Amino acid sequence: MKLGSRLARIRSSRVWSWMKLISKSLFVVGLFAAIFSYAMFQGGFVSWFLFYTITTLVVLMLLYALIPLGSFEVTRDTGEGALASGSELTVNVTVRRKWPFPFLYLALEDEMEETLKKQLPPHASKIIFYPTVKKELTFNYSVPELKRGKYHFFGVHLSTSDMFGLFKKRKFIPVENDLLVYPDYRHIERWSAYEKDESESALSSQDFVEDLTSIAGAREYVPGDKLTSIDWKVTARSNKLMTKEFEDYIGQNFLLVFNNNIPDNRFATLEAYEKGIELVTSIIMYAYKKRLQVGLWTLGKNSRMFDLDAGGDHQKKMVTHLSQIQAEQHSNFAAHLNQAESQIPGGASVIIVSAELTDDILNRVKILISRRIQVYFGLMAKEGQSDAWESRRFEELRRIGAEAYLLSEGSLDEEMAANE
Repeated sequence: MKLGSRLARIRSSRVWSWMKLISKSLFVVGLFAAIFSYAMFQGGFVSWFLFYTITTLVVLMLLYALIPLGSFEVTRDTGEGALASGSELTVNVTVRRKWPFPFLYLALEDEMEETLKKQLPPHASKIIFYPTVKKELTFNYSVPELKRGKYHFFGVHLSTSDMFGLFKKRKFIPVENDLLVYPDYRHIERWSAYEKDESESALSSQDFVEDLTSIAGAREYVPGDKLTSIDWKVTARSNKLMTKEFEDYIGQNFLLVFNNNIPDNRFATLEAYEKGIELVTSIIMYAYKKRLQVGLWTLGKNSRMFDLDAGGDHQKKMVTHLSQIQAEQHSNFAAHLNQAESQIPGGASVIIVSAELTDDILNRVKILISRRIQVYFGLMAKEGQSDAWESRRFEELRRIGAEAYLLSEGSLDEEMAANE
């Protein structure tokens, strides 16, 4: 039934188009006949001048109606195949035609996904070329600040008409391109422990990465150790003065678990979600550079799990996935983690990054810690939003032994310089 109704609409549209063309043609013929009759009966210079002028215009209109729009070759250059979020994209579109018929005007519009079009200034992907005999026409436009995602360009619409707009011509030329905009991330060059007081809980995302990858363990303090290396948390739990131990990181395994659910659609929440993706990407890029084993789980309605591995192909797959995922709502992250936690590799440190902290998530972390799994929990700060219950859960995380951090945007270089 649906196919039949669609075919009926297509036939109806074609019939209507032909009816409009015939009616416009009859109007032009009628106008020509009326002017000719007027010149024949009236006579004189003025009437015949009007007749020849109208005849010239009618001939041009008929040429526009009869001559096809022609054969065009369209190319689109978007530069690099992949860009980082926040980058500026410049698109160059070139149109070539085989023979230079002088159009009154030629309108071009580059057709793309709606999500990308919304990032453009109004009408930026449209242009009108006025009378010209050039065989090659070029125009460009820019997307000032790209957002993370994968986008598709469909093709270019061309349109023109006569001077009165009676006969319009349109043509669509498929020119397909894909554009991958991967999450922004920070290049991490220097990795040493970020020294902080016991009361300090709010860090930049860079300091969080630095902290969890630089501390290999703790041992009892011996005379001669630096006081700045004392692990006050472990000291408080063991009633002994303990010192942080640092190692080269080859052989360490990290499992990144990203909560793809958000509690609401407010701007601050969406920003926290994006910052979480940037944090996860930064860790993946560093792991690739240092040849560490790293895995990624993005848990939600459409969960995706990447096993522990190293190498360029593995890194590319994870970053490509992070480029395309979209935030979900009404998804139970704790339930998905419960289903998958039996697959956590032995000896791997689990890094949970989330824009929310619920009672269910807190309970799952407690269970992981009870199984002697090292858990780092990065709660992405939502600027301008405060939740007393979430703050209490956060403190509970720290109390039960999880390395819990309230993360915000920051610069690793600035923090390192301040502590030298």
